Amino acid sequence: MSSPKNPATAFGMRPAQLAVVLFCAFLNLLDGYDVLVMGFAMPHLPEGFASNAQKGYLVSAALAGMAVGAIGLARYADVYGRRRILLIGLAINTIGLAASALSVDFETLLLSRFVTGIAIGTISVVIIVLGQESAPEHRRSIALGIVMIGYPIGTMLAGFAGAGLITWVGGAWQGMFWIGAALGALSLLVTAVFLRESSDFLTRRDAGEQDQQTVPTDETQLLGRTLRTRTILLAGGYSMLTAAYYFVGTWTPQLIKNASGDAGSGALAGIMIGLGAVIGGTAFGAIGLKFAGARIAAAAAVVAAVAIAVFAVTLRGPIALTTAAVLGAAIYAAVTGYTSTSTAVYPVLARAKGYGAMMGVGRAGAILSPIIAGYALSVLTPRAMYLAVIVPLAIAAITAVALLRVRRTVDIESPTAQEPREAVTDS
Repeated sequence: MSSPKNPATAFGMRPAQLAVVLFCAFLNLLDGYDVLVMGFAMPHLPEGFASNAQKGYLVSAALAGMAVGAIGLARYADVYGRRRILLIGLAINTIGLAASALSVDFETLLLSRFVTGIAIGTISVVIIVLGQESAPEHRRSIALGIVMIGYPIGTMLAGFAGAGLITWVGGAWQGMFWIGAALGALSLLVTAVFLRESSDFLTRRDAGEQDQQTVPTDETQLLGRTLRTRTILLAGGYSMLTAAYYFVGTWTPQLIKNASGDAGSGALAGIMIGLGAVIGGTAFGAIGLKFAGARIAAAAAVVAAVAIAVFAVTLRGPIALTTAAVLGAAIYAAVTGYTSTSTAVYPVLARAKGYGAMMGVGRAGAILSPIIAGYALSVLTPRAMYLAVIVPLAIAAITAVALLRVRRTVDIESPTAQEPREAVTDS
């Protein structure tokens, strides 16, 4: 049996296609690092820099910015091109991270985190769309899985930076943000020099006026009669998942430190959650070839609920670390399932803004979760806070089941629901 001539063949993509997908994964890595780096930096902020409640706002500032970027700026990728909006996002990202490293008080860091979030929200939407447009139809789930695993790898990088770099430089938390700024500058250079515009976008732009005349307006309005139900379900379920994911991902280092007095144990638990997320994203790439994203999301949310219950009981030791990995894998597989579903149930002309709306509105849960956790820390134990996360995970599972029914109805009644798959075949 002959081996593939190059790595791209093994993934069912041409080398140029795989290169774009891998670069999108790297950008998602950058996003994962930029979002969760605050969680690992928090335990090392100087005494009096920020209270527990203010630390919650520091985490949520980036998430609020992500909502603005996903809804307000990323949608222009359908107007001015993926590459141009990506360049703008990367430039803002680099500036925001450098400003975070230079912050001397809570207010400055809060503003810089919000600016960074705008960039992350924009980049996150564009790379998902670009990654899918760069893969053939029958390899979309693999492409999505590859792109999505970049995010948890970035969170692990934040964890390793928190556990190693800060110790090496004597507690200088600013170094973590300088790493992010350097990665952002590198990404900006690579995008400007090497990345080409999506051929799918160029084709649609050239035929844009004709498309607008042939597609009924209601079929592209997210809250119109045709798309309203799926839009609400996607945003609601995704909000619950992101609330759980960002609480676990950002507050675990601090909560485990509070429970054990050991900052290293908290960082290790956070790293295990990130490792699990990598496994979850990778597994989705294979499982997604056979099962619908909504079905995977429902099952994974249930597994995550069980895992977090076990983690809450143990908190420390080998069982807790193993469960943390399972928790990260299950939550991230559910998040990826929702992402896959969002592109499958929207027509081509609503694809970017549909995913952007789900991601942006879904950030409501992510924004509120760290803030609520900051206040709850004064009245609840870490164990009780983890057990409370079972509620949003259960809601996400139920919503995913409802989305599965919507997906089946779309497949039967509207063949155009599969347009997002067909749109990438020429890439």
